[in-house]
Amino acid sequence: MKDTFSSLNEDNVSFKGSAKIEIREYFNLAIPMLLTQLAAHATGVIAALMTGNYSTLDQAAVAIGNMLFWPAYFGIAGVLFIVTSFVAQFYGAKKIELIGPLVKQSYWLSIPMIILFVIYILNADTLLDILGTPNEVKNITQQYLFGLMIGAPAMFLFQPLRSMCEGMKRPLPITYINIVMVVINAFVNYVLIFGKFGFPELGGKGCGIAFIVSSWSSLLIILAYIYFSDYFKRIKFFESFEAPDFAKIFEIIKLGLPIGGTLFIEIAVFSGAGLILSSLGENIISSHAIAMQVTTLTFMLPLSIGLAANVRVGNLVGSGSLDEARYSSFFAMFFALFLAIINTFILIEFGYFLAGFFNPNNEIVLLASSLLVIAAIFQIADGLNFAGVGALRGYKDTQILFFFMFFAYWIIGMPIGYSLAMTNFFTEPMGAVGMWIGLTLGLFISAAFVIARVNYTTGVGRDNFTLRT
Repeated sequence: MKDTFSSLNEDNVSFKGSAKIEIREYFNLAIPMLLTQLAAHATGVIAALMTGNYSTLDQAAVAIGNMLFWPAYFGIAGVLFIVTSFVAQFYGAKKIELIGPLVKQSYWLSIPMIILFVIYILNADTLLDILGTPNEVKNITQQYLFGLMIGAPAMFLFQPLRSMCEGMKRPLPITYINIVMVVINAFVNYVLIFGKFGFPELGGKGCGIAFIVSSWSSLLIILAYIYFSDYFKRIKFFESFEAPDFAKIFEIIKLGLPIGGTLFIEIAVFSGAGLILSSLGENIISSHAIAMQVTTLTFMLPLSIGLAANVRVGNLVGSGSLDEARYSSFFAMFFALFLAIINTFILIEFGYFLAGFFNPNNEIVLLASSLLVIAAIFQIADGLNFAGVGALRGYKDTQILFFFMFFAYWIIGMPIGYSLAMTNFFTEPMGAVGMWIGLTLGLFISAAFVIARVNYTTGVGRDNFTLRT
């Protein structure tokens, strides 16, 4: 890292001046992205809060539904996330005319993705049976998943437009749209879970309907925004038809598939942990789900830095500013590390207080707060991971990350976590605590891989990843 800063000084770029530039750029990008992520995650928090105060059974059912839904969604739709990197590089290279056609090609790719995802959800019952989910939980989960299935296509169609806005350094409209989505989602959840204003009392099933209404509303709003916005008229998104260009589609798949795979591995390891723990009862499910909700909120800070790094580094790579791109990559990781340390303090000091919002049962809250102490430790690894991965996406260096994450999470983290949680291989079964200890180990191994890769890609290997624009 010392070489990173000294190389900038050799080019007459002062550390102080560069730091000021990066701080300004990251704040301009990361703050709207943070608000966007918080708003997007708020739908899950709202569902957990409201169902937890309705019944632990419904809270557990919705939690299991999310554990089945989100890994698959990000695993499939994550392929489209590379569109942000393409747009960022085109925008940095001032090749604006290439942005619209690329985004349109991503829509051709979205169609089979949506079909594949719907097929998966329609067959999710099999997984519930394999995992031995109690029937009373399973019935509510199935109803909730049906609502998620109807709302999911809107999310697939929303993502390329979000990538276009963020890659062109216009993240704030996405923030506003997501805030509107949260308001709609919260209102519909409240009405349908508890049966207000003459509507039926649906419990967890109402969360699925709320998801349908809010996700489709968001898609319509962003389409209207881009259509009427003067800023996006030069993209000519609505002005011409683009037939499928299989070369472009293949390029999106080639670089995007590792992103989807990586996201699946990262999210599925925690969702899989929850599904494994589900055999221990609804209290364990709820405790794990509460801890996941709280930690998801805290790592939104470093995640927003990673999303900003994708755009910032992509813009710099597109413009050919390779020294600045390397500097920005390491700056993102330092910034995320600083924020992760703050998160660690928050979870240690206020974990019990935060968990108490999600369920009135003290036994559940105590277990969730003990998981949050472990989560406080892995905030450091999470911060470095997200920032580093974001920077690498700015270079379109995505393929090797899949293998890093698979090894760290599924070869190391999950087997150790399962052994500690469910067997007496190392010690007496520790339940959820043992699972989280194993996953924490996997996160730190992953962070070490990511740091090494950022150093390589932005240094001696950078030319291999800057010719794809």
